[in-house]
Amino acid sequence: MNIVVLYGRLTREPELRYSQNGVANVFVTIAVDRGMSKEKRREAEAQGQPTADFIACKAFGKTAELLGNYFHKGNRIAVEGRIQTGSYDRNGERVFTTDIILNRVHFVESAAENNQFPGGSPGYQAPPPTNMNYQQGGGSSQANNMPSQGFGPKTDDEGYYPIDNDDIPF
Repeated sequence: MNIVVLYGRLTREPELRYSQNGVANVFVTIAVDRGMSKEKRREAEAQGQPTADFIACKAFGKTAELLGNYFHKGNRIAVEGRIQTGSYDRNGERVFTTDIILNRVHFVESAAENNQFPGGSPGYQAPPPTNMNYQQGGGSSQANNMPSQGFGPKTDDEGYYPIDNDDIPF
């Protein structure tokens, strides 16, 4: 089976684009914490070693539109998809690629929780509730039946620290 589930933060604003055929597409990078203990994290940071992985992801169709319209740099996000590898020639050299093709995108926080729209703004239409998710191809939202402990930031007691906006290098 080729199934990937990631929880992290968007490293930049999603750029929604459309192909010549009118298909929406978006490319995003998700910063995913490596889940180090507090001690190991401090040690890695002191040595200039990374504590997060930056995963290239692609979305198409309605999933891309959802990402492009409702998610922003620094938002916590949970995604489901599959790994896709490929290659192309650049200046006579073969370049190999690995991407995550997103099938589902989950809201982990609301805009209010992320302080993006304090007090609301005129004409602002809130995104779908945080307990909703969107599945590519299905064309409709459905309730998220996943247990809450499955996608939340872990606590200090578990030796795992979520990625903050300050951790994102862009």
